[in-house]
Amino acid sequence: MKFLLVLSMLFASAVMAEDAAVREQVMTAKEAVLELNRDLYELERELLSPATTRAAFHVTLNHGEYFEPLSVELSVDGKLELQHLYTERQVKALRMGAVQPLGDLNLAPGKHQVSVTIRGVDHQGQGRELAITEMISKTGKPLITELLIVDRDDLQSARLQLKYW
Repeated sequence: MKFLLVLSMLFASAVMAEDAAVREQVMTAKEAVLELNRDLYELERELLSPATTRAAFHVTLNHGEYFEPLSVELSVDGKLELQHLYTERQVKALRMGAVQPLGDLNLAPGKHQVSVTIRGVDHQGQGRELAITEMISKTGKPLITELLIVDRDDLQSARLQLKYW
């Protein structure tokens, strides 16, 4: 009887040791798959959006005393490309100095007409639109553009401007 008990305990410990080795192999395989996935994502991004066509757009709010954004729309060459609706939490973060990535686009090198409309409310609770249209020149380098909402204390208002990094 004791012999069977000892034999079963030895068998159980051997199975547990083998199970631990299999678990370790599975974890190693998972880590390798995750690393490969990251590499494939980067390769896909470089192939689909090379630096020569990459254009990134970000939104910032300078103080936000006279304007609270509710939505933003960005068009390039008359085609709506990016849009976003803001939550209260996002507006609060913008007021604290956050830079919100609006999105990335692929733009061919050359001149493009960029139109931005930001809808929101002013400091008196009235609906207001800030809009700007500019011609931009896209070169072979990545284009990084900031949509900057700036308070104008002299007019107790806000205006929208494009800033290139």
